Parts: sequence; structure tokens; C-alpha cells
Amino acid sequence: MGHGRLQLQVLSEEAVDQIQETAYRLLEDVGIALEHARAREMLHGLGCKIDRGRTLIPRELIAWALDQLTPLREYRTRDGAPGFTLGDGQIRFHSGGGQPIALDLDSGRQRPATLQDIADSSRLFDALPEVDQVVPLFTPQDVPGELLYIESLAAMLYNTRKPVSCLARNPEEVPYLVELAAACCGGVQAFRQQPNLLLTVSPISPLRFTEEITATILAVAETGASFKPTQAPTLGGTGPVSIAGALAQEHAEVLASFLLAAAARPGVPALYCSRIFPLDPRTALTSDGPETGMASAGAAQLAHRLGFSCDAYGLRGTYGRLTNALIPALAGVDLLSGVGIGDGLTAGCEIAVLDADLVSLLKHIVAGYEVSEATLAYDVIKEVVGRDGIFLGERHTVRQMRAGAVWLPRLSSATAGPMAANLLAGARARAREILSTHQVEPLPEEVCRSIDEILIRARSELGPQRIVPNG
Repeated sequence: MGHGRLQLQVLSEEAVDQIQETAYRLLEDVGIALEHARAREMLHGLGCKIDRGRTLIPRELIAWALDQLTPLREYRTRDGAPGFTLGDGQIRFHSGGGQPIALDLDSGRQRPATLQDIADSSRLFDALPEVDQVVPLFTPQDVPGELLYIESLAAMLYNTRKPVSCLARNPEEVPYLVELAAACCGGVQAFRQQPNLLLTVSPISPLRFTEEITATILAVAETGASFKPTQAPTLGGTGPVSIAGALAQEHAEVLASFLLAAAARPGVPALYCSRIFPLDPRTALTSDGPETGMASAGAAQLAHRLGFSCDAYGLRGTYGRLTNALIPALAGVDLLSGVGIGDGLTAGCEIAVLDADLVSLLKHIVAGYEVSEATLAYDVIKEVVGRDGIFLGERHTVRQMRAGAVWLPRLSSATAGPMAANLLAGARARAREILSTHQVEPLPEEVCRSIDEILIRARSELGPQRIVPNG
């Protein structure tokens, strides 16, 4: 008897060994293009070699770095309270991020995304139980580039209590991002002890760490924030067209990122991340193929081999949306991204509501089913067979339905038929209902004052002034 998560093993242990060994060889023999002088000196002092402009990293140093990092498990809400835990056998989901085009909730038409869209979508995610972590769903087009993620983080903190994460693009904005999060959880010292912000930095594939990206990794590590590198090699573009080769390259990029963070500050909470996309050779654009999900499944095995949890892309594309999420979910990925992302560069609140139903389906499948005396239902079968053969009115049926024995889509009652247009209309109506009724617990006045002061300084020092929507 038992009840456990359904498991899919995509790679054999021998295949995982081969991919990891290839990654080590890439770091030792090919190395990384490290364009940051202080970082090169740091790694050279730790035992790396510099050869023809590339930094060669011995595998022994990678082993040292992994020992220095703290695998990120505990996520905290904006006020520092426990949020959720990775590695407990459950699968978690977070919103997608960075789309410059929004679906207007009233007209259904595409338009440039605004900061208000981040405020609205964050409040929607706060209300959706299927979403565990919130990242900025949009790249607001009404915000100066220098303040993009500072303003976006502030808007999120005002509109969700859930754990948050955002991208850090340069070292100058990192202190402001950390100050905003720290203001909500009791100050910088409390933040360092239990960080309530995960910062993402994106190295460039293949194996390139620019001066700005490297400086940002170092800055994130030194603040005490949780760290996630999100390299994104494309199959046949910035990585090999074969999934195995792309995984090996990505693995090497993750390990190099971990080394830089560990060298800057031992003890950094870190998360393994995979963002491999297929490329359509006919257009040179990323496609919706199932390779993203297949690669994410392999990345989960590589991450777990190292003792780290894995964040991977899942809800992506149209044809492959369910496939790209289900494969890595069954393979043991801890955190799946993409809620709210549509095709191309578009995102929308109605897409997030549709995705919430899809997430509930994925969780239902991954959870498997219990085999016990209660679920085997011998006594119930015996009684019903001897009576009328109908199980619908049995207490056992009611109890098991309430326990989730059968998945029921939330939107089915909101639609008048099976057509996609009706389903989208139901999702749009549901999103409007949530945004008109759901209220996020307001931040304390002193926290709001601190956020305002931080934003005023950021606007003065980094860019022009503007007002952040706080609801």
C-alpha cells in the first residue's frame, strides 16, 4: 500500500553521468569567457587557469563551490514568514515573466504592458492558490529602463504577500531591490538571516560571462539574497541542437555561476535552473516543441544529483503547453515556470486563470493515487453489487470526491460549450471577478514609507521620476 508522486525517469544514471562528465570537461578544457577582472583574479587565486582569454575551471573547484553553497529549500513571504518548501515531494509553480505585450482584460486586444499590469497580475496571482511564487509577468513599457525591475518589484510587494522573485540586470540596481525586500521583512539584518527575495541573473550562452553579468552575480551573492542563474541556450542557436549537448553546456554554465557566487560569499542560498528552448530553423525563432519539457526533465535529474532543487520552464507554447509541463513535472522538477505566458511576447490575466486550471490538473496527475483499505473499497463494492450496482449515492463516493479522487476543472461551469472562445470568455470573467473582489493585506505604514524613500532615491540616482501603482 502507498501513495506517492508519480515518477518518470527520462535519463538513465549512466546518461546523467555522461552529461555531467561532459560539463566538467567543458569547464576544464574550454572554460568560460569571464570578462570581469576582479572575478578572474578571484578564480585564479582559487586554482583556475587563464588561457587565451578563457578561464579554465578544474572540477575540484566545482566540488568546493557546491560545498560552499546552501541549496535553496525554504521560500518566504514578503514579511519573512514561511511560504513554501522545495524538496518535500510536492511540485510548485510560479508565474512566467518579462512579456512586453499585455492582453487587455476588457477588449481582449494586445497592447503595450504597463506597470499597472504588474500590479493587477500580482494581485491575481495572490488570489490563485495554484501559483506559489510571483515574478513580474510583464516588462512594463511605461517605466524607464534603468528603473524597470525596481519599480516592478515595488509593485509586486504592494500587491502580493506570496514569495517573490525578479531579474537583476546590473550591479547598480541590486542594492535597491534588496532594500525594498528588506523593508518588508524587518530590515537588512533580518533579510540576511532569512532572505525573502530570490534574484535571477542570466549568463549568456554559450559559456560567456560579461563584465556586467558577472558583477551582478557578485553583487547578488554579497547582499545575502537567494540566487538563481537562468542561462537559456537555444537548440541549434546558442547551444547544440541535441538535447544532451545543450544540457551539458547548460550544466557547465550553472556550475560556473555557482562558483562565482560561492567565491563572492560562502553560504549563498542557490537554486538550479533550466531554460532550454528549441529553435525553429525555418524562422530562427524559439518554437513550441516538446523539447523544452524533455530538457527540463533531464535538468531535474542533474540538479538533484548535486543536491539542489530545480526550477524549469513548463507552461510554454500552445501545442506543447501541457506536454512541456507534464514531462518535467513527472520527472521530479521542484518548481515550474510559465503561468500567464501566452504566445510570443504576450501575457495576460485570463491566460493565468486558464493556467491555474492546468496547474491543478498537473498536480492531480503528479500526486498519483492512494492504495489503501479505504480506496480499495472492498466493502463498498460488495454492498453495491448486491444491491443496485450504482455507486453515485454512496458516502464513500462523496468522501473520495471531496478528497480529490476525480479532477474537476474550475472553469467548466463558467463556459457555455466546448469551444475555446467560450473557455477564454470564462477565464476573462473569472479574472475580472478576482480583481474586483480580492484584496491583499496592506503593508504597514512604516514599510510603505520606507519603500517610498527607496524609490525616490532610485529615481533620483538611476532614472527619471514616476509613481508606482500600489493597488
